[in-house]
Amino acid sequence: MSVKVLTFLAFFSIACYLFFPSYSPNFDIFANSVIGVPPVQSKQCDPDIAPFYIYDLPPRFSEPLIRNCSGFNPWKNMCPYFENQGMGQPLNKSSWYNTYQLTADMIFHGRAINHPCRTKDSSSALVFYIPFHTSLFVHAFGSDNNIARREAIWFDLLDHISSLPTFQRHGGHDHFLVSGHMAWNFIRPPKKDGEPSRLNDFLKFPQLSNVSALIIERNTLSNNQFGIPYPSYFHPQSDAEIRSWQDEVRRSDRTHLFAFVGGARHKGHGAESYRTAVISQCNRTESCLLLQCNFWGAVWDEVDEILGTLKRSHFCLQPPGDSSTRRSIFDSILTGCVPVFFTDLSAYLQYEWYIPERREDWSVLIGPDQLYQIEEVLSQIPEKEVERMREVVIGMIPRVTYGHPNATWAEVGFRDAVDTALVELTKRARHIKDGTDASLEN
Repeated sequence: MSVKVLTFLAFFSIACYLFFPSYSPNFDIFANSVIGVPPVQSKQCDPDIAPFYIYDLPPRFSEPLIRNCSGFNPWKNMCPYFENQGMGQPLNKSSWYNTYQLTADMIFHGRAINHPCRTKDSSSALVFYIPFHTSLFVHAFGSDNNIARREAIWFDLLDHISSLPTFQRHGGHDHFLVSGHMAWNFIRPPKKDGEPSRLNDFLKFPQLSNVSALIIERNTLSNNQFGIPYPSYFHPQSDAEIRSWQDEVRRSDRTHLFAFVGGARHKGHGAESYRTAVISQCNRTESCLLLQCNFWGAVWDEVDEILGTLKRSHFCLQPPGDSSTRRSIFDSILTGCVPVFFTDLSAYLQYEWYIPERREDWSVLIGPDQLYQIEEVLSQIPEKEVERMREVVIGMIPRVTYGHPNATWAEVGFRDAVDTALVELTKRARHIKDGTDASLEN
């Protein structure tokens, strides 16, 4: 009898070894947790980042958001874009993913889970993270005309968080949440005819008045909203990968003066004049590389075309589109292409945590009076100056990039977009603890 049992156990062990890897990508983590080995190698916490605590939200705040992901878009199944902790599907190159532009909150959460500065003891935390995925909320409830149903999950979330002693201690001043969507989706304008267009007014809710909102496009009049980068396609797992990519873009053969990746806007659209000026000038000169995007297509899928266009250009035009900011700004930085802006709202007033203080060190601003003189303006910048600006842009790549959520922390070796935000949140939290934060007086 014992021989049969041993034979069965041996067969079962072999079957598990062969079967589970092909069906469960998290099998290694599961196995490690069983035998007591941590799933990722730890390193010492960055002294500029305070211990932070991630709330473990009940399933009712996540399950309804992802349940019907296949129906988010009538033309395309969006589920693959939310896989791999928001990075999307892997591409044919290590650490590169087909990342959707509106999943920064999911990727941030994935990075934070295994962060060496995370504490699971709330009493030792200085900063508190509310990990609600607003990017999924927008997709799940964006087309729901029932306002009460739209807002129910928010009222539930805010009631849940604001009742906690850790929240009440400082009135939420030491708390933050992350949004993968623009602030304008959460600030409802006055009601006109029919239903209001915005999802809800959650950024105006009193419970959030002191909470820091990290958001890809902020309301610049707010003192508790802070801009974070749109995610691009590269999610490095080590400093070596970052340095290798930086060397590659330095060596890139830049055959064109400037480039534009994007599409036109219809008559009467706020960005129509910018887009028309950019596209018409690109069409008139061989100095411009133009990659026009189909409005209805999933343009972010064309990774090779997008990055290839930007890598072959010295300057990359960043006119406003559906809003003031663009994911292309960070694609441009990733490829070492100097961004060209047409309004302060596109970057300078958005991403103060991430960009050099002197705008002329890394970018060009073309004002309204020169909107139809783009080639003339850019061609007058000395070559040495262009090279200097490009080197600054290449140096920005680590801190505007979201590292891989499962990166081994002992090998990361750089501060990414998440670390940069945590450093700034730590400064705010330490001021609060010392009673020197001016916002506490508001």
